[in-house]
Amino acid sequence: MRSLAMVLSLAALLAAGAPASASGDGAAQPAADAPSADAPSADAPAPPQAAAAARWCAPELAALPGEVCAFLPAKAAPGPRVLVIYLHGVVQPDSGWQWAQQRGAARAGARHGVAVMMPRGRRGIGPKAMEDWWCWPTATAAQATHEDALLAEWDAARAELERRAGGRFERVFVFGFSNGAYYATSLAMRGRLPVDGYAAFAGGSGARYLERAGAQTKARAPIFVGWGGKDPAHRDQVALAKMLRRLKWPSRTLGKPRAGHAMTDDQVDQAFAFLSGKRGGAPAPGRGRGARAR
Repeated sequence: MRSLAMVLSLAALLAAGAPASASGDGAAQPAADAPSADAPSADAPAPPQAAAAARWCAPELAALPGEVCAFLPAKAAPGPRVLVIYLHGVVQPDSGWQWAQQRGAARAGARHGVAVMMPRGRRGIGPKAMEDWWCWPTATAAQATHEDALLAEWDAARAELERRAGGRFERVFVFGFSNGAYYATSLAMRGRLPVDGYAAFAGGSGARYLERAGAQTKARAPIFVGWGGKDPAHRDQVALAKMLRRLKWPSRTLGKPRAGHAMTDDQVDQAFAFLSGKRGGAPAPGRGRGARAR
């Protein structure tokens, strides 16, 4: 089975213009499925970039209202019905590389027997040099402009997914990767969503404004933090873990010294275990009634 680290570090490297694939520990390697430099013939299938321009969701995934993609497992895990809301990293428009992230998230959902919902960010709010890429509103001004509409989209998509799944989800977790992890951290610190837990992979920080917000938040859903030692930005995640300890926020951290800008299978497994209250982890507080804005 191809690891999440390979899939998601591939997506991150492609977004940054790096070589077409990467191993789980961040070392670049040739990719068998890298786009060819040669022009396609007239009867050749459309390249991923062309397909992505017309379709945000990978072809094998369901499409929900608001350009939200969804995965339902063939066999759900025993116990409470779980939904993961997966927040992608930055995605260059029409690149097709959002599909790699979606497939990694769906693979994790299949392995753990949980449903996964994959919403889309917004353009025009990204970091410098990526301003027009698909990103999440991590800045206060962008949140004021976009957040209510985003969360309303998630709520509508979840209602439709529950209809298709034949019942409501009893627990809801938010998993964020890279830029999505920074936004997930912001949502958690502000108590913006009534969900049962968060996991931040290769993103999130211990910025002072987040600590001030977290100090005022009473609904403290558990947070899992995963980082890689070869990720240049991993000090942000280390600072996040320290901030959570200062706030006495229920949390767990797993660093992988050899991993790069990725989320590894082990980190995902440990996140599920912690947020589900297994292996000595604190049980989730049971607020998964809906991803509705407060």
